[in-house]
Amino acid sequence: MASPPTHGTTDLTCPEARSHVRAVLKPLSDTLPEAQAALLQQDACLVTSELVTNAMLHGGGVRDFDAGLQGHVLTIRVGDRSTTPPTPRSPAPAVPGGHGWLVIQRLSTGVTVEPDAHGKTVRVTIDASRMSA
Repeated sequence: MASPPTHGTTDLTCPEARSHVRAVLKPLSDTLPEAQAALLQQDACLVTSELVTNAMLHGGGVRDFDAGLQGHVLTIRVGDRSTTPPTPRSPAPAVPGGHGWLVIQRLSTGVTVEPDAHGKTVRVTIDASRMSA
């Protein structure tokens, strides 16, 4: 895994998390066709935003954050302070939200939720070799 942002994660913002993920992806993106690299960056940034936002809104805040690259597989890890696992919500047309967990699951190659003594960690993988532009 790459080094996480140097500031405390409790004040981590979505733009900072996305910036970190883009930096982690740069070596891989530079080797991919332009359209595939753009799709990977877009999907990874959307998943990152959803994970961080969900931790803030439903998990008591971001406890820790990390992103790393192994071969063509990006792993994003967001820990929060809630032991309650994420649950899909049925989006209602008149109510904003309800799409985030579904978006995370659709754009990711793998999703795991790991409870621990301080909350939980959601670990997401995105395999760039399975993407086509």
